[in-house]
Amino acid sequence: MLRRLICLVLCLCLPPAQAEIALPEIGDAAGGLLSAQLEQRIGVAFMRQVRQNLPILDDPLVAGYVDSIGQRLTRSADDARNPFGFFVVIDPTLNAFAGPGGHIGVHSGLILTTQSEDELASVLGHEIAHVTQRHLPRAFEHQQRMTIPTIAAMLGAIILGAYGGGDAGVAAITAVQAGSVQNQIDFTRQNESEADRIGIQTLATAGFDPHAMADFFGRMHDSMRFSAGEKMPGFLQTHPVTLDRIAESRDRAQNLPGRRLPDNGMFLHMRERVRVLTAAGPAEALRYYEQNPMPGETKAARAWRYGDALALLRAGNIAPASELLTALATEAPDFLPYRVAQVELALAARQPAAATALARTGLALYPADQALLTLLGEAELRAGHPAATRAALGDQVHQADPAPQVLELLARAAEQRGDKVEAYQMRAEYHVQNGRLELAMEQLRRASKLQPIAYAQLATIEARLRQLQDDLEFERQFFGRRALTVH
Repeated sequence: MLRRLICLVLCLCLPPAQAEIALPEIGDAAGGLLSAQLEQRIGVAFMRQVRQNLPILDDPLVAGYVDSIGQRLTRSADDARNPFGFFVVIDPTLNAFAGPGGHIGVHSGLILTTQSEDELASVLGHEIAHVTQRHLPRAFEHQQRMTIPTIAAMLGAIILGAYGGGDAGVAAITAVQAGSVQNQIDFTRQNESEADRIGIQTLATAGFDPHAMADFFGRMHDSMRFSAGEKMPGFLQTHPVTLDRIAESRDRAQNLPGRRLPDNGMFLHMRERVRVLTAAGPAEALRYYEQNPMPGETKAARAWRYGDALALLRAGNIAPASELLTALATEAPDFLPYRVAQVELALAARQPAAATALARTGLALYPADQALLTLLGEAELRAGHPAATRAALGDQVHQADPAPQVLELLARAAEQRGDKVEAYQMRAEYHVQNGRLELAMEQLRRASKLQPIAYAQLATIEARLRQLQDDLEFERQFFGRRALTVH
């Protein structure tokens, strides 16, 4: 579950790098902890590297759901001063990790393994606790001296460890553990215990079941005990789930209130959506529902039918998918996943006008839903209304972390409207969000050479170019001229 151990071991064990980099040393006895400003900038650079190297599930419905759980937890967490971001990595392994600046990733395999929203929340709560307790900066201070190249190596190990089940991250730990000493190991164990304790309290405060962490740990422990010879999940390789840890988690939850949130079945539906969207292809998704019978419990059965409908839709089987979704929408007409699926069905059936109407009806119920807004933008664009796409999505460009698919839609809309300058600008921001700064700068340079161009537009483009150049130099100093490429 916790790739945090990778970064802590690397922080404590790696020797200071000798490369000369014009960035400050941090974490020395006089300088104190890593400044929040620098940590946030490192976090932005880290996420760009993540997007370059890891397959991110950018489905707005799934992303919004995971983020909603994370934000509910952070609102209940102690010292959650900085913004948090949550994202899903397409990877079948059981893993989650927290990077600098409050960026927390969850593997799709972990979502498919958890059995309830509370269990998923328990993983996020633990990772949030690592961030709020500033375990990374505290590790720097514990080491007394930490250089930027060392931190870059540590971040590279987090990304490598988050890819392909964690073997690369484990290898990175093995390579540097020779210099570790017992008190450093105890320091990391103390952090993990603290994250468990605070994470359980956060779960209870946010209205989730505080027993979920122990339940999840216990099931993972039992599964490995009865699967001799099978490969251990990545998070268990670096973060053993012991009987003592399970018992401590149960004890801590004993006197806390149970779950106080209504269960509308959203978790079960999002788990099926993840299953379909991360399957190797439509045939694999369909095969799952052919080979696994529908559960008997009502909410679980509805989620199974929803997943089956999505698998049929992904395979292009419009008629049976429509039949399933119509029946589900009749049973729960205002349920968000069904509203979104109906718009997706209309788009798949090449009915953009119907998709537009369905999206707008859904937005009357869920005015700020990112999935419905994105689908509305796509539907309007396919209907030949690029100005409507811009009206629906244009404000999102000014958000701190606009979704790449929204920027891509706005670029296409600008092209349809004949606004070449804006099209280049949106393509540039799309590349920025995906960590490709040099491609982004090239798009802006092309925009600056277009004629005619308004003075204000040119000034905006030139200012953005200077900002991206500064970011590029920072990231090159931090990660090296070559990106952290995962093969």
